[in-house]
Amino acid sequence: MVLEGKIDERNQLWVTVTVGGRQKKQTVMAIVDTGFNGELLLPLPVAIPLGLELTSMASYKLADGSVSNQMLFSGSLSWGTTTRPVTINVVGSDTALIGGGLLHDYILLADFNKKKLVIKEPK
Repeated sequence: MVLEGKIDERNQLWVTVTVGGRQKKQTVMAIVDTGFNGELLLPLPVAIPLGLELTSMASYKLADGSVSNQMLFSGSLSWGTTTRPVTINVVGSDTALIGGGLLHDYILLADFNKKKLVIKEPK
């Protein structure tokens, strides 16, 4: 199965995913951020209504050298033909991120000329 996304004018890679918790599911647009080692990062206002289960806290060193303490939750993620459990970092940002931890076994193809993103699911 092939997932299609888009590349915006700032050359950011975007894909649509559906995130679920104990109370509801929501479809969100997320930036593919290969510099983020986690699976999924959600803004607090998106995460709260889902009813995610808090599992732990973690500290991350950011690209600028600062340290961010983040709450980690468990939930589910659906994209393409796959629905799977996922660890979700919840922060005070305004943008969801898909991290490298979710992309294992996937093939990511970005055509910056045509502004097209293709993600091939593992076989």
